[in-house]
Amino acid sequence: MSLDSQHEIKPGRISRDVRSSWTRFNIALFRPNNFKLALLLIAGLLVYQPALWPVWILFLSMMIMAFKDQKFRMPIRMPKDIGGLDRTDYYEELVEENYLWGLFTKSRLFRKLLAAGGIMYLGFLRTPNTDGIAASADEGRELWLNNSDCRTHLFLPGTTGSGKSETLMGMYYNAICWGTGASYGDGKADSNLAFCLWSLARRHGREDDFLILNYLTGGMDPFEHMVARESGLHAANQPQSNSMNPFGDAAADFLLQLMASLLPVASGDGAQWQQKALNMIDALLRTLCYKRAKGELEISIGVIRHYLALQNLVQFYIEGQQGLIPELAYLPIKAYFETGLPGFNPQLAADPSKWDAEVFNQHGYLTGQFARTLSMMMDTYGHIFADKFPEIDMLDVLLNDRLIAVMIPTLEKSASEAASLGKLYISSIRLMMAQNLGYRLEGTRADVLDTKATNAPNPYLIISDELAYYFAAGIAVMFAQARSLGFMMVAAVQDIQGLKRGEAADEAPSMLANTKVKWVLALEDPEDTYDYIRKAGGEAYYSVLSGYDQNTGGAYQAQGAANIERRNKIELGELKKLQAGEGMLIFKEAVIPASSFYIPDDHKKTSKLAARINRFLQVERPDYSRLPHSAERISKQDTHSVDYIAAQLRRVEKPFYLSTPTKK
Repeated sequence: MSLDSQHEIKPGRISRDVRSSWTRFNIALFRPNNFKLALLLIAGLLVYQPALWPVWILFLSMMIMAFKDQKFRMPIRMPKDIGGLDRTDYYEELVEENYLWGLFTKSRLFRKLLAAGGIMYLGFLRTPNTDGIAASADEGRELWLNNSDCRTHLFLPGTTGSGKSETLMGMYYNAICWGTGASYGDGKADSNLAFCLWSLARRHGREDDFLILNYLTGGMDPFEHMVARESGLHAANQPQSNSMNPFGDAAADFLLQLMASLLPVASGDGAQWQQKALNMIDALLRTLCYKRAKGELEISIGVIRHYLALQNLVQFYIEGQQGLIPELAYLPIKAYFETGLPGFNPQLAADPSKWDAEVFNQHGYLTGQFARTLSMMMDTYGHIFADKFPEIDMLDVLLNDRLIAVMIPTLEKSASEAASLGKLYISSIRLMMAQNLGYRLEGTRADVLDTKATNAPNPYLIISDELAYYFAAGIAVMFAQARSLGFMMVAAVQDIQGLKRGEAADEAPSMLANTKVKWVLALEDPEDTYDYIRKAGGEAYYSVLSGYDQNTGGAYQAQGAANIERRNKIELGELKKLQAGEGMLIFKEAVIPASSFYIPDDHKKTSKLAARINRFLQVERPDYSRLPHSAERISKQDTHSVDYIAAQLRRVEKPFYLSTPTKK
């Protein structure tokens, strides 16, 4: 039989405040409203007993000095626009002090407070007591993170309806206000999110920076759309996404890693076939990169799929035999055909009709590793991946502070296909981040360190909502490396079990260990997710009521004694009763009851403007061979025109200001 809820004792009724009466009096007195009442009381006493004005003035002066001498602290960090010193942000150094003209020295720790630097507004402090008995003195104070805190990354678990999307949208809004960029990937995407993100960008005049990678099709048949266009119907309908070609500009090693990330995890014989397939695709990509460098072709998914056919791939081998391809690009192709493809006869390369059938079988096994993914990208999402010159360049997105929304339809696609789409997005970001690590070691500080493109005062925000649906290998490394590159990673999930179901389950603990800020919203999972949050929150000592005594009338009264108990700072029952947007924020050793920053619908859903996707023209790379024969170089003849053209090209670049040199 279940217990009657009316006999349940609320936690607030058994807690006991064991602070001294003087401490509690000071805290109550120095609340702004109470302090104002005290000032009015003293003014009344001055009128009522004017003869004692020296006493009242002295008492008033002492109160004001004590009030001003309060060491004000915010729950996390002080906002940057307030200025001053932040008592929560400091570093300690060992200093030596001399006494008696240097005869004696003494070492001591010196704590230096840093300037207020809070830039990301998360929400405000709420009272953890829902019984209406008492409210915290700090209730309503704002919650801020500084640049360094942001780059320690954030983990946001919460069940359905806990307010994750609204909380993440508040973080996205912060990035817009900084003037920096943000990537928002959603594993349970719908059109509402994309419209809200565009509206927020438009509200701040940044709609030109907004891009969208939309995998949602709404169940539409692409062939019906094709026939309608051929018939002249719905001519104005455009693809509801920007185009993307992750293979367009990258180096061969980058492309190989990208293709490897699209393959599912395999073991045994499957892993052996995958390695052979990667060797084959590596040979193809290196040759394609050479052709691209010469200006003979542009690499896209369609081009890769075309040259995966054995009859087309062998043409590169023949060109290499004829000396038309240099050794660096030809040797991988040569190794594949002569040692990696059983049954292939180099003497019959130009006559496929005489090839052994086993050659086609072996090559088919290898290309089959990529067939399903490439087919999905070209046949289902051809409107995204077919362009040779894409509208979305992830290097441009990350380094030039673009805003991008990625809609991943886990409801439309199977788990493996949705994961492949998400992994393509995550892997593109990871490999683009790697390009900014830098490789140059020689030179001055300005040459080696200050030239990094992500050396900015505000981080670039990368949000991964519903990450469990596209948790990809390499994410743990991203969380470990992103801090030094100036990126803030945010991982939002419904439960930790979802991370452990994916292909990269082994990376989940490492990723979570690299998130220093943990913000749990309403939670229902009593197993792994709560267990992790409970351990992250830690334990503390609390003074609680020892019990009740029955008096002579039969009623119960609280005992005068209080016990000290060690308890978890976060209890599951407390998490289950949270409202949307409410949560517990774990920062360092503190557990802070928080209400997230909420943007009203009339601010994030415009009703006066129609959302528009930024679409760009297909422009080929400039090539001197396409210039007319009459064209002449003007660099030495008309320097004024050269400077004017260069200035116009640089108008879209950010201005560079020399910073004031600081003493080191």
